[in-house]
Amino acid sequence: MRVEYLSVRWLTCYKYAVWVSFFYGLLTPAIVRAQASTTRSASYWPEWQVEYVLKNTSFFYFRNQYRHNADHQFNYLQESGLLKHLERAQFRVGYEHVFTNHWSSGISSSYAMERTRNILFNEIYARHIGNLGKFRLAQRASYEHIIRWPTNPSGRVRLRADGDYNMKVGKRIAKPRVSYELFFNLAYPLPERNNKPERLVDRSRLRLELFYPFTEKFAVIPFFTEQVDFLKEEADTPGKITRTGVKRNIYSPIVGLDLRYVIFADGLPFSRTIQTNK
Repeated sequence: MRVEYLSVRWLTCYKYAVWVSFFYGLLTPAIVRAQASTTRSASYWPEWQVEYVLKNTSFFYFRNQYRHNADHQFNYLQESGLLKHLERAQFRVGYEHVFTNHWSSGISSSYAMERTRNILFNEIYARHIGNLGKFRLAQRASYEHIIRWPTNPSGRVRLRADGDYNMKVGKRIAKPRVSYELFFNLAYPLPERNNKPERLVDRSRLRLELFYPFTEKFAVIPFFTEQVDFLKEEADTPGKITRTGVKRNIYSPIVGLDLRYVIFADGLPFSRTIQTNK
């Protein structure tokens, strides 16, 4: 009991940090204002996830993601064949421990394959879920240690807030959801990275999705995401290379379909809400 109490107290700090950062990133024009902007072609991200839910509602999960793009400026895994437009394949395994109906935390590890590099993400995160009237509000804060081959390792903080509500569609309860996430890159103190130009927020993602369960075990989630990368580039002048720090926002529209399948302990579906004695 003492361990769970301290864990909940620790997680409480993240609830407020996520919401402060959410409104700061969403409402502060200085973060997203740029001297130049670029819009990339749309990407398609099919995803699927399998969860194994324990009796205490904590769960293990395995997730795949495949990033496709028809823009030939990207490096594809293969030049022809079925993987002609596949930019990245990513695999993720993790475990999330549910403390209460409001608090949980987890760890995960992801491995991404691209044509010119491989990336390993090791993540620890905390999640809070609450309600405001008919709306469910959630906040998620995480830290990632990122290893890229053949470049240097780095870190990244991710803060996300989302909201959804129940909507009856036929005999099923669907959930429209909107989420907004901020990414903060952390360059480790390596000499060759000290002069790298960066901005306060490095990336944001605004995602609209619809969760629709066909059964108690299987659901589909079509989604649309607007990803914005906030860069601070080096600029060249005639006869001289200077670091002028030109700000550029790169907009990347993303459409996708997320498939979810849940395996319950003992095989039969059960409520993922922790029952409390009042």
